Amino acid sequence: MPRQSGEPPKYQEIADKLRGQIGDGTYPPGSLLPPERKIAEAEGVAVGTARRALAVLRDEGYTEARVGAGVYVRTWRPIVRNALKRLSSSQWGEGRSIWDVDIDDRHLEAADVQIEHIPAPADIARLLDIDESQLVYRRNRKYLVDGVAVMRSTSYIPEDLARGTRITQIDSGPGGTYARLREAGHGPVKFREELRCRMPSAAEAEDLGLAAATPVVEMCRSAQRADGRVVEVNRMILDASRYLLVYDFPA
Repeated sequence: MPRQSGEPPKYQEIADKLRGQIGDGTYPPGSLLPPERKIAEAEGVAVGTARRALAVLRDEGYTEARVGAGVYVRTWRPIVRNALKRLSSSQWGEGRSIWDVDIDDRHLEAADVQIEHIPAPADIARLLDIDESQLVYRRNRKYLVDGVAVMRSTSYIPEDLARGTRITQIDSGPGGTYARLREAGHGPVKFREELRCRMPSAAEAEDLGLAAATPVVEMCRSAQRADGRVVEVNRMILDASRYLLVYDFPA
């Protein structure tokens, strides 16, 4: 029967049906989906249509193909990123990693850590309210959870605030940058985060090992001390398929 105007393509209908079955537990995490041929027979479509439906789920991050084994529902447990809890001074101020709020007992690794002493880039200088000629320390690293790359984080700290602290070293110590700033008398008391969701650049997709058509969350956080001075700017690129972003607000 010819499809009516406005109806979604058949492959999209099949993808919607399979997505719903993943959501209701018919196909739980780690389970094997039917092969293309079985889906095509059940839906009365060509194998190519079934293949396109499975590709939609792959691109959305619901499934992963294993060579020679078929298509499986992904078993990844989202990182629940609670911004207010992780940035509380009771967390980093007591020498704990802000990541402890997000990952529970999962394994965290900071990889490809780079420390550079550079003139402030124009956009960063504007956010820090300093001249472009002024020097900053740039801490650039990639975070892996259970061996999977989930974020690239690049933070900038004015030289006069970081000088003489472990911020200038690969290992910034318990509590990280914010704890070191507080020890130096520049502890942040206020944070601002700006987020936008977009498609990644080719370099970002390669860096985080993103599946095709996976978006990223670009996040820019500014940390301010009591007098309003911005003491750090952190630019983060998050694999959007790996995160659940949570914001708790007091009544």
